[in-house]
Amino acid sequence: MHIAQINVGTLIAPPDDPRVAEFTDALDRINALADSAPGFVARLQSDLGNATDISLSDDPCEIVNMSVWESVEDLKAYAYRSEHVDFFRRRAEWFRSDAKRVALWHIAEGRLPGLDEAVRRLEFVERLGSSAYAFGFSRVPSPLTFEVTDLDDSETRALIERLNTELEAVAIEPDENHFTLATDEVTGDNGRMVRARFDGRLVGCGALRRIEPEVGELKRMYVDPTVRGLRIGAALLDQLELWATRLGIVEVKLETGPRQIEANGLYQRAGFERCDAWDDYLLTPKTSMCYRKTLR
Repeated sequence: MHIAQINVGTLIAPPDDPRVAEFTDALDRINALADSAPGFVARLQSDLGNATDISLSDDPCEIVNMSVWESVEDLKAYAYRSEHVDFFRRRAEWFRSDAKRVALWHIAEGRLPGLDEAVRRLEFVERLGSSAYAFGFSRVPSPLTFEVTDLDDSETRALIERLNTELEAVAIEPDENHFTLATDEVTGDNGRMVRARFDGRLVGCGALRRIEPEVGELKRMYVDPTVRGLRIGAALLDQLELWATRLGIVEVKLETGPRQIEANGLYQRAGFERCDAWDDYLLTPKTSMCYRKTLR
């Protein structure tokens, strides 16, 4: 596992303003120091060699830093035990103290995060607090990582069988969980299926399939009972919403059952609202609860 981090700050003036010139003039030197630091893997940069021209908002004073390191210890050594620490101690001279935003997360070795994913991790920790999905420097949890999979994978099929066993136990009517999903529905432009590993162990999965040009449906959401309460379900939802936006899907729907109390709570907390049934769910009004969410 490697460690990714995103750090968003708001300068007291735009980057070309003399009031922050000492900071911006030193960026090349400090970035070069990071590039040569033990454990450094990669950082976000544009053609300028830094990220000051990469914007997350309309605020010209907001700047973003994102990087990947071999370990939290390597990142801490660079941040607090190199020349960088002198600039860290003086940050109040150049940055608004009330606008600092930071998130760290584990990432599989060899992967580089997209900025869209990094922003979601940042918003996740701000919304729900520290978890294995996004955390701060103070406490590093066991690794939670995600990988793309499909229904032909034997380990993924095993997860779905465990899900089906749970659904049968809370079913209102026999054969209630009869809706199908095929591999071609969750690959390519049609959708994605992801699964979660916590501390190396497969603990959950979820799928997204396109049902209309800009509408997707979430399917096969499952989290192992032994790790429920660790926000892994919320993290799976976040990953599927990320894939939805990448595929051009602007609305996500899902169906669950009235006896799936934990699932209903998860979806409502994530911003899903009840909606009318569609397609096959119109045939199961007693056993289907349908939700929708418009993505940003």
